[in-house]
Amino acid sequence: MPVSKRIAALVPATNPVVEPDFYRVLPPEVTVHFERMFNGDWGNQPRSTENTGHHIGISSEEAATVDTALFGFDADKMNEDVSRGARSLSNIKPDILVYACTSGTYHKGYLQFDQEMSDKMQLASGVPSITAVGACIEAFRFMGSRRLSIAGPYRHFHLRHRLKPLLEEAGFEVLSADGEPWMQDS
Repeated sequence: MPVSKRIAALVPATNPVVEPDFYRVLPPEVTVHFERMFNGDWGNQPRSTENTGHHIGISSEEAATVDTALFGFDADKMNEDVSRGARSLSNIKPDILVYACTSGTYHKGYLQFDQEMSDKMQLASGVPSITAVGACIEAFRFMGSRRLSIAGPYRHFHLRHRLKPLLEEAGFEVLSADGEPWMQDS
């Protein structure tokens, strides 16, 4: 079967699940091509076991510090690699460029940053671009969704104080937002 569409995807260097997820759902006539964004994989260095729970109202800078301790990367630093990755992927002439890291654009908590990342990718590549968050918003609107509940593999803080306000800014009513139970915060 001939290839009819090409998807290009920017992926965090430490993410092992995006590629298998794409391969599971794409039809054979669509191919996907990946480029990894450096996000400071600390390799063999021991990770902290300290409970660094969030407190309501902390700044993005404080959240980034906790993200680094918990996930081993700083989303802001990873986003510095977006233009390079987008330019690299543009060489295969994709039909669309996808930022395949949800937390990489919602961690700021506002819609404008998500759009800025899409614009940055498109400017660097010349290819229509969208983020994971932007794609979800488009899908929710297409389906006529108005009221949402969020469950995700993140801290409650990130979902309740970053993703929830972003989705509310996009016009949705967010009924609840819960992360992993083992990621306790106050």
